[in-house]
Amino acid sequence: MSLSALGNVISALVDGRQTHIPYRDSKLTRLLQDSLGGNTKTVMIAAISPADYNLDETLSTLRYASRAKSIKNKPRVNEDPKDALLKQYEDEIKRLKAMLEAGGPAAAAAAAGAGAAGNTMAAGIEAALEIQRQGSTESLKAQRRDTMKEETVEALLEKLSKKGKNVKIVAEADEIA
Repeated sequence: MSLSALGNVISALVDGRQTHIPYRDSKLTRLLQDSLGGNTKTVMIAAISPADYNLDETLSTLRYASRAKSIKNKPRVNEDPKDALLKQYEDEIKRLKAMLEAGGPAAAAAAAGAGAAGNTMAAGIEAALEIQRQGSTESLKAQRRDTMKEETVEALLEKLSKKGKNVKIVAEADEIA
């Protein structure tokens, strides 16, 4: 009874035109429901015999295995929507970091246009974010330069004072201009 119900399920899955798959007809088909038509990859082993007295069973088994082989499942990774969103955000962050490393607003605008693929609003937002990041990057670079200048000047003054020279800074370059 169970094997014939399993054959009916396999026939219904292979046919593709039936909307109802009779999984509930036996306990065996109920247990194999996820394996046969679900979100899994399944392997079926057909045991056959070369003996003459098993010819009918061997042919029946081979027909059965052939029908089972025709089942087309489309397994997908079970993924939590929150995890998928986090992965999408991580990919976006990686892409934006790559744009920053590539350098310049022109590269950012080109990458934003290519990444949006026709979505002008998203491209505009990305371009605006990139310009803002570029501006903050430039201001950070300027601050670093100023800090390095101050450290260099302080280091030189310290060296000169160790040698016994008195040096006084009258005006800085920014104040003169």
